[in-house]
Amino acid sequence: MEEMNYLFTAERQQIVDMSLKLYREDLIVGTWGNLSMRVNRSGTDYFVVTPSGMEYEDTTLEDVVVLDKDGRVVLGNRRPTSELGMHMKLYEERKEINAIIHTHSTCATACAVVGIGIPMMVEDMIQHIGGNVRIAKYALPGTRELAENVCHAIEDRKAVLLKNHGALGMGETLKAAYKSCILTEKSAQILIYAKNLGHINLISTEDAELMVDYYRNQYGQQKDAKR
Repeated sequence: MEEMNYLFTAERQQIVDMSLKLYREDLIVGTWGNLSMRVNRSGTDYFVVTPSGMEYEDTTLEDVVVLDKDGRVVLGNRRPTSELGMHMKLYEERKEINAIIHTHSTCATACAVVGIGIPMMVEDMIQHIGGNVRIAKYALPGTRELAENVCHAIEDRKAVLLKNHGALGMGETLKAAYKSCILTEKSAQILIYAKNLGHINLISTEDAELMVDYYRNQYGQQKDAKR
């Protein structure tokens, strides 16, 4: 057990630190919302997840749970998040994803309550998330139906709205998942403001595809990036 604890110390601390960051930025509240990471050790996948029903301000490294690929607890004494099934289903469907964050942020949730997805209207959201943010059909929290609805709606994207519930962002790393959540919330806020101001000018599918390709293959400090 001591060796297992040592193996996941850094990842458990990352979950605690990110939980507090999300809490302080009002992306999660109270005990709602959840986080997870996929970690590979010697060719085997493990999952580091937040505990169920614990205040984020009080959660410590020891409270974070580690599970095997079958969802069995291998480290920690707490019950894992009640949305574990949703996380595990997403990891099964999306092999490139290694971190998931489920938030209850205000503007994204407002859009989810009204039933309005976030269209392709701002470049940063399109580039990182891969296009518009769809809405997953409603199902009770913690159910297999919700997990299936989320997987269907998120498909080739990195974020989704959960109807009457909240939002979810994911990525190759925990930092990338956080970026998905931030961009979703910011874009939802822009959508709300823009609807009050007047007509919303959308970005075409063709331009969006070019943006996504550029972002994934050339943008930033990638080896072959042009700028």
